[in-house]
Amino acid sequence: MVESAERYRVLREASRFGLKAKEISFNFTRIQKRKTQVVKRLIKGVEFLLRKNNIQILKGFGSFVDQNTISVEGSHVSYKVHAKNVIIATGSKPILPAIPGINGSKVLTSNEALELSTIPKSMVIIGGGLIGVEFSYVFNSFGCKTTILEMLPELIPMEDPDLGKELEASFIISGIKVNTGSRVIRVSDTPEGDKKVVFIDSRGNEQNIEAEYVLVAIGRTSVIEGLNLDSIGVKYDQGIFVNTKMQTNVSNVFAAGDVIQGQPSPMLAYTASHEGEVAVENALGHDIEMNYNAIPSTIFTSPEVASVGLSENRAKELMDILVGNFPFQGNGRAIISGENRGFIKVVLNAKTTEIVGVHIIGPHATDLIAEGALAIANRMKAEDLIKVEHAHPVFYETIKEATLDALGRAIHK
Repeated sequence: MVESAERYRVLREASRFGLKAKEISFNFTRIQKRKTQVVKRLIKGVEFLLRKNNIQILKGFGSFVDQNTISVEGSHVSYKVHAKNVIIATGSKPILPAIPGINGSKVLTSNEALELSTIPKSMVIIGGGLIGVEFSYVFNSFGCKTTILEMLPELIPMEDPDLGKELEASFIISGIKVNTGSRVIRVSDTPEGDKKVVFIDSRGNEQNIEAEYVLVAIGRTSVIEGLNLDSIGVKYDQGIFVNTKMQTNVSNVFAAGDVIQGQPSPMLAYTASHEGEVAVENALGHDIEMNYNAIPSTIFTSPEVASVGLSENRAKELMDILVGNFPFQGNGRAIISGENRGFIKVVLNAKTTEIVGVHIIGPHATDLIAEGALAIANRMKAEDLIKVEHAHPVFYETIKEATLDALGRAIHK
């Protein structure tokens, strides 16, 4: 859906490049159909790999009988599965906050928003984190009048604050209304059949806004109901507690992905996949630990957002730091492409010049972050990165320039 929104945006801006495109429009039914086809293809790919590796799949609701036995209740059959080791990977579900009216009609979670058959005329999105901003970008791109209500001071509060401020500025330019520092107190119906959202704004004043739909995007919570964890003594709260080996307090029971708690684990598919690999390795008797230091975060908006390592504020708490910035408006490829909004920030340990954080908002940020992740995973110093020759004109020159800036040696700034 993001890809369709991005291509639609590029078509609308064709005149900037001396191109003429007539009767630009979109067919949301076909966009959704393609989305479904892509998802099915990816799912079938995973199922093929499972069959290829002789993995048996039992479809049903699983729960523990004891720490070595799982009961599986299918639609027509029941199973008892016995195993030396068990890995729990039941994922997560959207959170619905305790707000009056939040369970009413035309109030969506990300699950329902993915299945809409038409673009709403207007939408209020409660939550300005990863899920909220990505849906904001998609729906706004296709003409939906979109408003974000975020309780914290900046958008994407899990990221470096400077990225949230820049994304908010970009969203406002694109027509998305952003209300940070705002707390929703109730949702109700209007006489016309729309929704009214009442909130307290950043100045403490009560405000309200009406829209056709409300999307609740404040996060997700672990799915642990019905697993019968108490019967085997697995410790959990909102999610399951594990150590760095993805092992629970019950030695032969492991957990991975969104279901876990107590680790610095963002709810991201590739993080879950890595955790699953670590869990399997340890279940098979190897000694592998999960390391979260170099796991990138990626947000697919326009401009894109990506980060890896420590934020500037967090790094300051741990060490003396050097910070370098480089704007995309100083990058030749960004100027050529017309995508020159945003910047790259590099955070260094001032004593060792080790790269401890890379934060990007701008074109191809979700691809560019790979160089930052490689640098942090290998504990590279600034000198290690800047001696690598970067091509020209390319977007990733900006990482070298930001690193040079942190050392006070920027050439093109």
